Amino acid sequence: MYNIRQLAILSILMCLLATSAYAAQMSVDPAYQEVFKGDTITVNITVDPEGSSVYCGSYTLHFNNTILNAISQTRGPFLRQDGEDSTEWWNEIDNTTGKVEYSECRTGTSVGVGDPGVLAAITFQVIGDEGFSGLNISDYNGELLYSTTGSIPADINNGGVEVRKGICGDVNDDGSVDMTDVMTLWYDFADYPTPGAYTISNAWAADVNCDSSLDMTDVMTLWYDFADYPSVGAYEVNCCGG
Repeated sequence: MYNIRQLAILSILMCLLATSAYAAQMSVDPAYQEVFKGDTITVNITVDPEGSSVYCGSYTLHFNNTILNAISQTRGPFLRQDGEDSTEWWNEIDNTTGKVEYSECRTGTSVGVGDPGVLAAITFQVIGDEGFSGLNISDYNGELLYSTTGSIPADINNGGVEVRKGICGDVNDDGSVDMTDVMTLWYDFADYPTPGAYTISNAWAADVNCDSSLDMTDVMTLWYDFADYPSVGAYEVNCCGG
């Protein structure tokens, strides 16, 4: 009897631990973007209830105001996914301190929603020449997600934006893409004719096929794209984020 009781208690504890291991998710989507000065980008704040019934959602999103300038913040469909309405209680942009705040609740119903979706979308203008801005979620007034009975535990998945500088294919960073870039990439990669005689100034601009490595494929892609050889458009220069 004692062993059976122990097993029963152990089973209950395991169930409780398994239940507590699941928390709702609030995320920045996409998690990472590579952009250029002057670009306009949008990130979504998404929610996955993970089995919870969400009635309200709120957050504060912090960003680097020397890199990004927030333009707008718009309500997403998450809390209205079943056709019921919702009300924005707070929607504030503060570029001086680098944050946006948002709060929204369902109206006209006493039940929450359970499917994943976009809580809100934030549009930024890229104002920095080069650098990185984290997109970091924190609570707004102490909470992120609420049910009709109280707060919902939530895990946060932050994001970031990397501002690139230069021209895709301009490996020597002289402001143009030409045969010198092809030879610089080739000679740097091959250590030819003398090791170190040719140096890539912009590694991002040199990875012209966006595969996170520099090799002969990049050389041929850049060469054929520049020369329109062997046929026009057969090889396309495409640096990540470019």
